[in-house]
Amino acid sequence: MLVIARNAGGPAMKNRQAAAKYPKLLRRQQASEYLLAVHGLQFAPSTLAKFACQGVGPQIRFVNSIPFYPPPGLDVWARATISKPTARARKYAQPRGRRPLLLTATA
Repeated sequence: MLVIARNAGGPAMKNRQAAAKYPKLLRRQQASEYLLAVHGLQFAPSTLAKFACQGVGPQIRFVNSIPFYPPPGLDVWARATISKPTARARKYAQPRGRRPLLLTATA
């Protein structure tokens, strides 16, 4: 009988180890570090604060008006944020940092 061992140092193991060192509720700075360590997403704490104000960010809880992020909520939001792999660019991609030209009619 042939037994094949799994790769113990794979990315899934790294994510579990990184997730195990964080507490059950994270402050914004910790949530930012967690997203980078576990999912490879780099968001500043101020960006997470902006997302909370807009209502588009990860699940958030407040304890005495202090925001906390549960890691499972961060995981769900990160998976939803990351798109599926694609071989094509977006169909309607806009050039970044450029405003569209406004053509005015001169008579």
